[in-house]
Amino acid sequence: MLNEFVRRLVRGALPGAALVLLAAGCGGGGGGGPASPPPNGGTGGTGGTGGSTSAEISVNNNVFSPSATTVAPGTNVTWTWNSCGSDGYGGETCTEHSIVFDDASRAGSGLKSSGVFSSQFATAGTYGYHCSIHGTATSGMHGTITVQ
Repeated sequence: MLNEFVRRLVRGALPGAALVLLAAGCGGGGGGGPASPPPNGGTGGTGGTGGSTSAEISVNNNVFSPSATTVAPGTNVTWTWNSCGSDGYGGETCTEHSIVFDDASRAGSGLKSSGVFSSQFATAGTYGYHCSIHGTATSGMHGTITVQ
């Protein structure tokens, strides 16, 4: 029966049915597709949507990635250093980086070449930070955490 319906539809014998099928495929109920990614978010939801309480930022190759992260109040943000690489001779070289908050409103990480640093953001606002060696508040290795 379905095959006969499709044949008639293709031959134009059921133009009204074709319009109904086209209209039904144009939306209405249903999920509507994948959700938008969180703005400059953390990991797998990175940072700020869906009630996430953590966000991850990588410290590597003289950049913070992501450099801008939006989180919900109460989120714990963790920076993870991935600053060591091959020296080309079978050894390893590591670059030190730090987390310094631009307005000095909270403690930073100090210089590190590996490990993690975490800070919880309870209050809405924008928190700028940079590496004391490779950046400033406005250039180089810098980033922002937006709490909303």
